[in-house]
Amino acid sequence: MRTARFRKVVRTCTLLAVTGCLSLVIGVSTATASAPLGPHEADWAVTLDSTLTVDLGPLGSVTMDSPTPVLGVAVTVGEIPGEADPDVVSEETLGQALSSDGAAYVSLATHPELTVQRGLRALADDAIRRAGLVESVLLSLVVVWRLAGLRPLRPSKVRDVPRAAVVLAATTAAACVLAVAVPAVRTTAPPGTRLEALAGTPLESARLSGRVADIVQAYGSRVTAFLDENTAFYTAAESNLRAAWSAAAAVDGAVDVTAADGMVDEEAVSLARDAATARGTTALSVPVAETPQSASPTAPPGTATGIEPTRALTAGHTASAGTGPDADPTATAPVTGAWAVEPDTDITAVLSTDLHCNLDVISFAGVLDELADADLHLDDGDLTMTGSQPESICVDALSNAVPSGVARVATIGNHDSESTVARLRAQGWTVTDGTVQKVAGLNVLGDVDPDRTSASGTVPRGREDAAQLGARLASTSCQAADANNRVDLVLIHQPYTFGPLVAEGCAPLLVAGHVHQERGMTTTVGGNLDVAQLVSGAGKGGTSIGQVTEDAYLHVFSFSPDGDLVAWRTVTLHPDASVTVGAWRPVPAAQEPAEP
Repeated sequence: MRTARFRKVVRTCTLLAVTGCLSLVIGVSTATASAPLGPHEADWAVTLDSTLTVDLGPLGSVTMDSPTPVLGVAVTVGEIPGEADPDVVSEETLGQALSSDGAAYVSLATHPELTVQRGLRALADDAIRRAGLVESVLLSLVVVWRLAGLRPLRPSKVRDVPRAAVVLAATTAAACVLAVAVPAVRTTAPPGTRLEALAGTPLESARLSGRVADIVQAYGSRVTAFLDENTAFYTAAESNLRAAWSAAAAVDGAVDVTAADGMVDEEAVSLARDAATARGTTALSVPVAETPQSASPTAPPGTATGIEPTRALTAGHTASAGTGPDADPTATAPVTGAWAVEPDTDITAVLSTDLHCNLDVISFAGVLDELADADLHLDDGDLTMTGSQPESICVDALSNAVPSGVARVATIGNHDSESTVARLRAQGWTVTDGTVQKVAGLNVLGDVDPDRTSASGTVPRGREDAAQLGARLASTSCQAADANNRVDLVLIHQPYTFGPLVAEGCAPLLVAGHVHQERGMTTTVGGNLDVAQLVSGAGKGGTSIGQVTEDAYLHVFSFSPDGDLVAWRTVTLHPDASVTVGAWRPVPAAQEPAEP
């Protein structure tokens, strides 16, 4: 009953309303935009979860109720834009920029609604643009349909389609393809700029952008100087270690040897060797002068120092008690110190502790493994700083530093975590767990430290304290001794566990770190055995990132095939990069325990 014109208007309005609503829904639900969040660039996107979520990357996220009903917003925080021209950056301009960044953070914290409103306006603008594009495509398709006759086409009628409809359909399809394909295949220059400040460093080919680029540009010379100094320090330290080790080997470890600038004072080493031999302090329990000098073999060919070794009798770790007229030719005394070490049969172990993720000192420890021809590497805990997942690199570094074929045992310190345990075990380390474990011919006992230290402080890891842990390990060691499976070594992080272990006296050697002090070795009369105790570690600050600032200590042990400690020595890295390889020392004589 209505006119054709009226029906046409109604159909057109209905079509526009339906397609407009559909276009608006698509545009709003897919809207994205870029708008700042404080000093940062940020990407904003509409979601359907009714929440406002701000992704702060490694710092975490912030979630709150969405300012718009039904719809939500996801914000991904990006970098802080840096200067367009790195050459204009200086310490002064950087200070001004950082001050501006701080003010932007304050504004964000005090008036977050302003930032949110700006982001929503940017999303609204993008939603309108998208809706307009979708509406154009839908109307183009409607026009194509109308031009095609408003009915399904039969195959035989394809040639009857008006040329205008074909052209419009092809144009619409091409526009849609281009809108999708062009952004996908478009290539852009890599972000950032290569900075001259990093030339000659491992990062010289890296491109930096944002505020971090400004910081590096402003302080790049200091960074480069630090890297150069650090590399030079540890290169010199390794050279000194090799020189000192070679010189010490030439005198069979009879005296301490220090190397600096890759050189050893051979004359001083020779005089020290002669003096020690004359005193008999490093050879036998009887004066070395009683041992025929002809028993000393000549130096092996190719030694760096040319100093002849002075190893006396070694067979069976015993020597004649004397050669005087009243001497008993059948009496023997134990050979100790340097003369007790049998490299071909003894078990050599290198000890590190409290490395605290100093990657260069970790590499230095691996060089010592190589030089000592270690059978076993012992790490006594605090390999990491907090035990966080990113610090798995600390475990990786030590695993790579220890030469292939060397057995590995680690105990867990208060700075280490379950993540550290998992990473160590995944890389083939034996981790102490409160049971007796046989590694490289030694029965080793230890357990996880009773305390846990993180960035927030130190708390108990479980229900045991150090003394209770020591009592449990003491009981385990005595049970093993009763089963003829004596514990050769207790590797535990805190020395505060020693009391019960000494009192029971079922394990002959206790090793700890933790206190960041080199206390050396002492021996105490225990309940069943004399118990030797070694407490070691670099001074506080001596294992921080970069050069050591205090003496850092590593140790080498020589065990008999039966698991008895034959001798031990200290290797010290000094703050001036010089290195001292200590003489082989005997296990100290036992002392009665101190009165409480």
